[in-house]
Amino acid sequence: MVRVANPLALRAALDRTSGTVTDFLEQLVGEDIDAHARHHEMTGAHTSNDLRVEDSEPLLHRAATLRGRVSGSSYVYAESLIVTSRLPEGFCHRLETSIDPIGRILDEVGITVTREDLAESVRFIVSQPWNVDVAAGNYLLARTYRIDFEQTPVMIITEWFLSTLIPFLPVA
Repeated sequence: MVRVANPLALRAALDRTSGTVTDFLEQLVGEDIDAHARHHEMTGAHTSNDLRVEDSEPLLHRAATLRGRVSGSSYVYAESLIVTSRLPEGFCHRLETSIDPIGRILDEVGITVTREDLAESVRFIVSQPWNVDVAAGNYLLARTYRIDFEQTPVMIITEWFLSTLIPFLPVA
């Protein structure tokens, strides 16, 4: 089990991990994690973007909550913009038909990726929030990063670590 003392230490521990957020979260809360999609639709890229795609290129916009399999507790809310044309078909099919989080699918499909933190200014939120806790500001920290596969951007993910994680962050 991962021990994290407070929200600042949570951010530092996430920055140090070389594994997936799913693996990290499972170690932190001590249970398996599943993704529950709230939104899953194709959209077009905007002119200025960090995915290096042409204007109107199809992107998958997905919003999901990472929940404990046994407890049912929601721990992380995430929104992703994914360039599906740059990923294997098997990845996209699993993302649409399973409750496996993105990190687990990447691992199981054998896709090795790198992460690059992005400035807060590129954080995206749908005009109508899909998660009430995020809309109300009920989260410990948020971060946005890009995932690259073979030095090519494939997705941008914004994650909000919800206050339900507080019991797993003992007072320092």
